[in-house]
Order: sequence, then structure tokens, then C-alpha cells
Amino acid sequence: MRILLVGATGFIGRHLLVALTQAGHQIVATSRQVVERPLPGVAWQRLDLRELADEPTSFTWPPAIDLLINAAGELSSDLAGMCRLQTAGTCALFDLASQHGVRVLQISALGAGMQADVPFLASKARADDYLLQLGRPAVVLRPSLVLGPGGTSSAWLQRLSPWPVIPLLNNRAQLQPLHVDDLCGAVLALLRNWPVQSTVLPLVGPQAMTQGQLLDQLRHAQGWPAARYWVLPAALSRLGAILGERMGWAALNPQTLRLAQRDNLAGGDALASTCGFRCAPLSSRLHDWPQAAQSCAMALQPLVLAVLLLIWLGTALVCLGPGFDWGLRIMAEAGITGWPGKLAVISGALLDAALGFGLLLRRWRQPILHAQIGLMLAYSLTISLWLPHYWFDPYMAVGKNFAVLLLSLWLLWLSPPPDKRHG
Repeated sequence: MRILLVGATGFIGRHLLVALTQAGHQIVATSRQVVERPLPGVAWQRLDLRELADEPTSFTWPPAIDLLINAAGELSSDLAGMCRLQTAGTCALFDLASQHGVRVLQISALGAGMQADVPFLASKARADDYLLQLGRPAVVLRPSLVLGPGGTSSAWLQRLSPWPVIPLLNNRAQLQPLHVDDLCGAVLALLRNWPVQSTVLPLVGPQAMTQGQLLDQLRHAQGWPAARYWVLPAALSRLGAILGERMGWAALNPQTLRLAQRDNLAGGDALASTCGFRCAPLSSRLHDWPQAAQSCAMALQPLVLAVLLLIWLGTALVCLGPGFDWGLRIMAEAGITGWPGKLAVISGALLDAALGFGLLLRRWRQPILHAQIGLMLAYSLTISLWLPHYWFDPYMAVGKNFAVLLLSLWLLWLSPPPDKRHG
């Protein structure tokens, strides 16, 4: 079968791409960015659903397509952009599929159409309804929380899993998580047994569990005992959600707060009767993911970020405050006195502050870390050439620059490029 896979570089799309090619299907895969990694049996085309929403002729429909699978989507605090992606752009995509007489498999989300106050689900539901009223053969697959390597929610849970005491937004609401391998299995089963009529099918794991029980399964897979859980006070959760919305956090914002406080359950019989597929228990899938070493690195990542932020901002405050005269003396030792010395100290402090605050902006974090590493190397080289006696400071202040340098390198290597965060 020749399949157009939209969102092929996202979490679900990447796994579907592998599963479909291994099953022998020919794939035309799309991504917002130009992809330069050829795969056997895969042709790539650029497609940005936001652009498609504005200009439906911006995408050239590939020839001889038998099926469209739409795996594009994101849970974002940019509500307007998310709705353009998941509603306007997706509906334009469905129009193209209808014009070419192609059946559609839409990867939606469990709860779409039932939680109108969650924009992520509401925008998915509008696209689902639009697809079903077109009158073309279509299946809307609504999975529960999908876990596996590369997922945003998966990474957040993996980051929490190493801690013996874990804060949660809620530990009463239940969900039915499934592994991404089961989602791929369900898609392949539907391709073998396509339903006679267009339908909406929930895709859920066989076990209902709380967030704490889910994390305990992830901990057990990594060789750790059950953790203790602390539910955050409602006021603190709301404050964190507001802050997360302003900072663009995917894991904590008003939408995720609402989702965490509600049951999101369904039955698996409809899918089983349609194509004979049922999801396996999540615990039976946790062999290669998560891994304890990776989870510990991810857990330490925000702490290292906080330490670097404290170092850069602390240095800036000290240089502009109680350490200002000390900075002038160091400049004088290097032969820079008067207003040039004051300007150098103030400029250096402001630069340190800018590099510290820049760490808070995810889209700028990689270039900021590169700049910090370059600046530390420049500082160390300058001191070595003009003020070498500072290497013999009893507190080894210059030598400690290299510890900070290693922390910055470690954090840089753990930070994926911005264009790889979403499909």
C-alpha cells in the first residue's frame, strides 16, 4: 500500500514510519522541515499544516496514494497556532484527500469531543467531525496517553521517575496508558481489516491507573521500588500552570492541569471487534525504555540548569554590587583603568546576566550554552595570558571554570534542537 504519512518526524509519526516500512508499505512522509535522511522505501515532502490552512495549494499531493495517515499534532500553550495546526490545516488536508478519493486514518486523542474546555482536545474534535462529515472512508483513532522513547509526556514522566518522593498534580484521576508499539500495532491491524463504515475508535491500555501507579510501573521497569507521592496544593498547581503557559511549557499549563484532574477512560471492545487488536499491559512493553541511566540524567538536567542560572546571575549581581571594586582592581592589574575599566566590569556583568536569563528561554538555550562555553574559554585564556597568577588562587577560582564548562557541555548535549521537539 502507498501511504501518505503526515507528521512523520513527530513522536507517533516516527514510530509509525518504522512500523509501516517494516510491514512492506511504501511511504510518502511529510515534515515541517526539509528532511535529509533518506530511508529505504520512503519519499519525503515538506508540509506545514499551518501554511496549508492559509494556502491549500501550497502542498502538491503525491500520485497513487491509497491512504492518508495524519499523525500531526501538538499540545501547545500557543492556542491560536495549535488550532491552525489541528483544525484549519488538518481540515484542509482532509479536503485534499477527499478530492483525490483517498481514505483517511486520523490519529486523534481520547477525550476529544468530551472536554471542550481543553483546547487541544477541542481542536482535535473539530477536525474529527469535519472528516466524518465529508462522506469518505475514514477512521478516527483516539488513543489514550501514549508512552515510549521520544514522547514529550514520556520524557516528563521519565524525568520524574528516579526521585523517591514525587510531586503530582493529581493522584486520583485514572487513565489507561499504552505503549507506542501498541498504537503501531493497532494501525497495522486496521490496515488489514479496514471497517466497512467510517467510525471513531478509542485506543486504550487494558489497565486503568493513577499517575502514581503509572510512575511506579516505570520505576519497577528500572529496578526501583515504589515511590512516595505528594499532591501539590491546588493554589500552587494553578500558579505553576499560569507560569507554564507564559513560559511555553508543554508539561505544565492550564490544559495539562485540567487533563491531570479528570478520569480519561474508555473500552477496548470496539477496536477489538473491528480489527481484532487489543493493547498489551503497559508493564509488558517496558523492556528497552525507560533506562535508569537516561532517566537519572534527565532528572538532573533541570537542577544543572538551575545551578548554571544561579552562577551566571549571581556573578552579574556580585560584579555590579559588592564585587564592583574588586572587579576594578582586576582590570587595573591587566592595565585597564579609569572609565574603560568601569565599562569593562559593567559590560561583563550585564553579559553574564543576559546569558543567565537566556537559559530560561528554551528556543535560545542551545545558542546561549554555546555562548557561555565560548565566553568561559575566552575568560580562561585571557586570565592565563595576562593574569596567570590567578591560577594559584588558594580557592582555585579559575580552575572551577572548567567544572562549569563541563556542566554546560553536558546540558548542551542533553538539549535537542528546537526543530526536533515536535513533528
